[in-house]
Amino acid sequence: MTETVITGGCLCGEVRYELNGSPIDMGTCHCRHCQRWSGSAFHSGVAFALTDLSFTKNEPLWYQSSSIMERSFCPSCGSPLAFRYLVPIEDPPTANPETVWISVGSLDEPGIRSPDWHFGVEGQLAWVNFDDGLPRTRCDESVGLAKAYASQEDNQADN
Repeated sequence: MTETVITGGCLCGEVRYELNGSPIDMGTCHCRHCQRWSGSAFHSGVAFALTDLSFTKNEPLWYQSSSIMERSFCPSCGSPLAFRYLVPIEDPPTANPETVWISVGSLDEPGIRSPDWHFGVEGQLAWVNFDDGLPRTRCDESVGLAKAYASQEDNQADN
């Protein structure tokens, strides 16, 4: 069996990557963090094993956007490329440090998969309408997210 290589990169072409594996999850987040990072009304990301990702032209910069997550972007044009959790989140199980979430818009072929869910829907803008029947979750409904933030606050207090 021949493995498909999935490719992508930033707007200016200074950062390029390859993914040597299959997508394992995909979702659309409407939270304010994702809106600010993407510069859009929402961010769609597709998950791969972190070990599937290799940069073939230059490396992005990584920014720790919260105590539990870091996000990458091109240092030349600013295109958002990927994010990953720094601590495991219980639900979904793909939210963990061994998984990288690639910005769908940075893929050379962004239609590789359809989303499985919507997250952070409390931040969804009134003019955005997804009539797709997918599960919708608020950030404050995610027990795993709350536990992850709490564990990081506990770690900060201990230091």
